[in-house]
Amino acid sequence: MKATYQNRYGDDIIFEKLDDSTIKMSGFKYSRTGYNDDETIDFVDPSGGPFIQIGTNVGRYFKGEPQMIVKSIEWNEKGTLLKI
Repeated sequence: MKATYQNRYGDDIIFEKLDDSTIKMSGFKYSRTGYNDDETIDFVDPSGGPFIQIGTNVGRYFKGEPQMIVKSIEWNEKGTLLKI
């Protein structure tokens, strides 16, 4: 399942549900990242948005889906992963 969000710069940010607990966020080249004291990622903010942090409901990008609250954010070879 995929959803697309067009940010304020006209970029298409893609949210792709990989499984019941993981959403891949892509479609951006540059972003800001914030870290907690324990070095875990607190937020990711692609140029032009959307700002996603722990606690954000990304279900709003998927029409008809229930709440999908971000519990953690990770980066790996697949890209930016939002754990719900």
